[in-house]
Amino acid sequence: MNVLWGVVALLGAIVFLVGANSQDAPQVWSIYLVNLVFWSGLAVTGPAIAGMMQITEARWSPSVRRIALTTAGFLPISFVLLLVLFTGQTVLYPWVTTPIPAKAGWLNPPFFWLRTYVCAAALFAVCFAFVRALLRDAIPPEDGREQARRNRIAVILLMLWLVTVSLWGFDLVMSLDPKWYSGLFGGYFAVSTLYTAFCLLSIFTIRANARGRASIPPAAVQDVAKLQFTMSILWMYFFWSQYIVIWYGNVPVETRFFVQRVFVQPWMTLAWVVLVVGWLIPFAYLLKRLTGRPPQRHAPLFVVAIFGLVAIFLERVFVVFPSVSATARLPFGLGDFAITAGFLALFMLSRRWFFARFKPVLNLPHTGH
Repeated sequence: MNVLWGVVALLGAIVFLVGANSQDAPQVWSIYLVNLVFWSGLAVTGPAIAGMMQITEARWSPSVRRIALTTAGFLPISFVLLLVLFTGQTVLYPWVTTPIPAKAGWLNPPFFWLRTYVCAAALFAVCFAFVRALLRDAIPPEDGREQARRNRIAVILLMLWLVTVSLWGFDLVMSLDPKWYSGLFGGYFAVSTLYTAFCLLSIFTIRANARGRASIPPAAVQDVAKLQFTMSILWMYFFWSQYIVIWYGNVPVETRFFVQRVFVQPWMTLAWVVLVVGWLIPFAYLLKRLTGRPPQRHAPLFVVAIFGLVAIFLERVFVVFPSVSATARLPFGLGDFAITAGFLALFMLSRRWFFARFKPVLNLPHTGH
């Protein structure tokens, strides 16, 4: 299986390199950026979720906490891919070649890349420090010193996570269109990333159960579903909060962003797909699921979690592509699929590497809620 994933990753890299040096470079760099922020967000938010569980002393499923950590395997690859993004700055970011005097203090290449790489390096390093702390031999419950150490690392991790992921929203995505701005976009980006991470955690939890790697009771899976449900609502709340302020302000420089996407094809259709697939269907199913006893079968939850991941990926397309080029098309070509499949392959390979390197024990006793 590793060989197959390796071939897919190599094919994606070749397609990207060829496309980045062609006339279709804006399209290629756009799909690269979408994949970069999507998969990197998933990778860094897994440890952040484990950090939340550590600080809140969530003992309902230590196995779920360890499953969340496994996304960290992609972080070294993510940093390399962030370095590659530097070579596409003139294609993606118009302020690199045409500076905006009013924003030059923030949007200038040296400071932009310095804060991007320093924040990413610090966050990724703390993520691995937390992984090592949590995956050490079982520590007796009375060892308060080690618990306090883990809590300190978790606090630092969560602070760095919020700052870094918010900056990814502001810098890597919002600055694609430097004349448009939203003070809430960083928070919105962080919340939507957290939603995708809980969707992925639902998938990993169900698969770990099915493969016998972990024995997670239905109640614990239900708790993961509750968190996924909560984040879907919070995601839509943040989107609406951002939209309503821009709508009633009716400032052309801001409303232009939504007019271009909500009233112009093909982005208008994509907007409805994201809303229905990413929020309406998951909300309707999870609301019904969470009102009764935890079901023994989790196939519908698995499908709904896939819906959430696909919808947020399309939402990243919805935000990025029209900002990069007014003539951008939907990324449904073979090249787009090849690059996306390459990122997926790297993510899967990195998680396999994580299991081989850290050997997380997923079958842990459950101590209840």
